[in-house]
Amino acid sequence: MRAKTWWLLLQPHSSILMIFVISSSYPVTAKPIAPALYVFGDSLFDSGNNNLLPTLARANYLPYGVDFFEGPTGRFSNGRTVADFIAEYLGLPYAPPYFSIRRRRSVKGINYASGSCGILPETGTILRLYEIGARKVIVFEIGPVGCIPSITRKHKHQGQCVEEFNKLVTYFNDLLPTMLKNLTSTLPGSTFIHGRAHWIGYDAVTKPQNYGLVDSVNPCCKTWFNGTSGCIPFSSPCHNIKQHYFWDAFHLTEPVYSVIATHCFNGTDVCSPMNIKQLATI
Repeated sequence: MRAKTWWLLLQPHSSILMIFVISSSYPVTAKPIAPALYVFGDSLFDSGNNNLLPTLARANYLPYGVDFFEGPTGRFSNGRTVADFIAEYLGLPYAPPYFSIRRRRSVKGINYASGSCGILPETGTILRLYEIGARKVIVFEIGPVGCIPSITRKHKHQGQCVEEFNKLVTYFNDLLPTMLKNLTSTLPGSTFIHGRAHWIGYDAVTKPQNYGLVDSVNPCCKTWFNGTSGCIPFSSPCHNIKQHYFWDAFHLTEPVYSVIATHCFNGTDVCSPMNIKQLATI
């Protein structure tokens, strides 16, 4: 694996982890600005790996994928994920789920994300990736888990979120920038980018109007257990999907993923010390 290979390391938004699918038929730019994209993460980035695993945590049925050009593929959203948008911006096809790849198949990335796979020792995992060739790595924070419906509807709280849960993840998030700076300085030729997923996620939840959203409290799709589960199979989602923050009790809608990816790729407020577009030039 060459040093120029891109790795998009996506930190879990919750304790659930999963993956996503590629489609060469989706339009990409003629000349990619990166040779490949590898994705690690949870169900926020799943695109089909769990379809091939013995698990009940799947999203291969409607209304999941209702706005995706291939329909339900295993993505836990109505459409594309953050990783999908970043692949498009890089001019790459969507990284295929690891379990869908056949031997000797030429790919421009792989998605290893998988729901309910647990939490990994991050530093050791990153060092292992470096050893096998990873040089450009984007690591996102843990998102505002205290704001997701599966938490807010089960626990008493004042305000929009259960801040006790958000405070717990700050112990990790606060130490992440220093860890990434240390890795960049100690691993020759490497560049580690810090993605402020918690900040932009919380900002969009508490100030939805700034992001073109109306509802940042309720799931868009119909769920079991008072809005604390995944989507009920083949149920009809809300009519104003583009104005909703949450798709189900755990995951976000395509418009929110688009905001996160766009800010990280082109902006200066989410990813630092540079954005992904700048990272492509070094």
